[in-house]
Amino acid sequence: MSPKKEPLNWRILLKVFSFAKPHWPWLALSLVNSVKGVAMQFVTPYLIQILTDSVVTQHTENLMRGLLLAGIAILLDVAFTFIGRRAVTRYISYSIRDLRDRVTAHVQQLPMAFLDTFHTGDLTSRLNADVAKISGWLTSAPEMAVQPLLFVGGVIYMLTLNWKLLLVSCIFIPVATAIHNQFNKPTEAMARKQAEAEGQVNAALQDAIAGITMVKAFNLQTWLGDRFLNLAKAVERQALRLDWRRALGLVVFLAVRYIPQLIVPLYGGWLAYRGELTVGQLIAANMVIWTVFMPVERMLGMLSQVRETVPVAERVFALLDHPTEQDDTQPFAAIPATKPVEFEHVSFGYEEGDSILKNMDFQLLVDQTTAVVGPSGCGKSTLFKLLCGFYKPQQGQVRVWGNDLATTDLAAMRSQISLVSQDTYLFPTSIAQNIAYGRPDATEADITAAAKAANAHDFIVEQPNGYETLVGERGARLSGGQRQRIALARAILKDAPILLLDEPTSALDTQSEGIVQEALDRFMVGRTALIVAHRLSTIRNADRILVMDNGQVCEEGTHDTLMAQHGLYRRLVQKQVGEEAA
Repeated sequence: MSPKKEPLNWRILLKVFSFAKPHWPWLALSLVNSVKGVAMQFVTPYLIQILTDSVVTQHTENLMRGLLLAGIAILLDVAFTFIGRRAVTRYISYSIRDLRDRVTAHVQQLPMAFLDTFHTGDLTSRLNADVAKISGWLTSAPEMAVQPLLFVGGVIYMLTLNWKLLLVSCIFIPVATAIHNQFNKPTEAMARKQAEAEGQVNAALQDAIAGITMVKAFNLQTWLGDRFLNLAKAVERQALRLDWRRALGLVVFLAVRYIPQLIVPLYGGWLAYRGELTVGQLIAANMVIWTVFMPVERMLGMLSQVRETVPVAERVFALLDHPTEQDDTQPFAAIPATKPVEFEHVSFGYEEGDSILKNMDFQLLVDQTTAVVGPSGCGKSTLFKLLCGFYKPQQGQVRVWGNDLATTDLAAMRSQISLVSQDTYLFPTSIAQNIAYGRPDATEADITAAAKAANAHDFIVEQPNGYETLVGERGARLSGGQRQRIALARAILKDAPILLLDEPTSALDTQSEGIVQEALDRFMVGRTALIVAHRLSTIRNADRILVMDNGQVCEEGTHDTLMAQHGLYRRLVQKQVGEEAA
């Protein structure tokens, strides 16, 4: 049994048009221009009919009247065409701009658990290639909206000329319409596969560019080139299949177009010979018949375009329709006499049935530094992801100042947290701008003070343009230690009461580590800090150390008390000391 075919999703196109609603004056002008085009389809043959019969009958008064009307019609046509062209360009540009802006802003509010299911290259493809295809459909929509009007008008006009000629000329239209519709039904599935393949190609290209250092270091050019070629061939195959369906539809179009065009002069000429049509009426009929079958042709083309637009629109609205982090949340407010951070019986896993954290239960105290250590993969960094609200636990609660992160306003909560990660991300702007992201309204003096507190001021002023030096993509023009100090300056400028340090010095050399660590020690004073550390020597002075193993806290205490217990912490320290000595 063949799978049941889903009906065409027309509602998704109404969602697209909702972005044109604020720009209705331009859309209205576009529709007026389209209506003008319909009117000209009838005015032109009517004027030619009048002029032809006036010349044949030598009726000078009708001839002059016809020439005057023709001049007025031409001027109006030119004026409305100019206005309509500019109107349709604006309505499409503004609508697509709003769509891209809305989707981009919405994506930044989506839960991390949802975004992690997409490759960034595929997200980019949805915002660019898919939206561009939606733009193409919006271009033709105003004209297509008036095609039924053109068809009805053409039928009425032909009836005023000769009903026999209309019937004979249009006898093949229903058959051609049915054949075309049958040929083009698969285009929706083909367009969906093509959009998905284009997303995969874009993802592969982004990987190759973003990872160019590794590509060159490991000589992966051939391997990545073959991978990209295979994905590009998949796009090519889908494009060729889609084009094959379009070609079949073109055959039907030509049948709809040329069969009536042959019938009208032949059968119409015979009717004129019998005196049932005048010469002017025959010429007018030869022109008006286009207003009968051309709307059918264009509506069939519109149906094909809809079938190709619906899949890409669904890909775009799959992002836009997904709930954001802020949906159904409560206002964030610090509750008096509560702990800064509390994990209460928290269990979490990225995959169903695979728990990373198991019944985690601990609190952070005000103005104290808590360090988390443990073997690789025990769930240390996952704590930070839960604490930042990037993920929600399957069981238990994570609270910040008494607010459950599963129900509170995460944006307001994150204003209470400064994060310094081992994977430092800098935007491709100036050093000053990257620091200012910590507090966008910061003054130049604030930025400089934060840089000094992070031990970054001296190397910044040595740069070619000082604080206005561009850092390059992801800070590629700076060293690891310099990037880390800028990230620390950003956190210092934010001045949040809770500080999260995710192995901030693990990727640094000894000299850079000392500089960054000195700045961190000053910054942590008077703050509630949670540190995930790989180098255990950096957490000796922590007020409390939590030792994790297999997703749970197995030991807790200060450095001295934990060393005296001869447990996991002592073994980790001894192992690292031995490795450093070796």
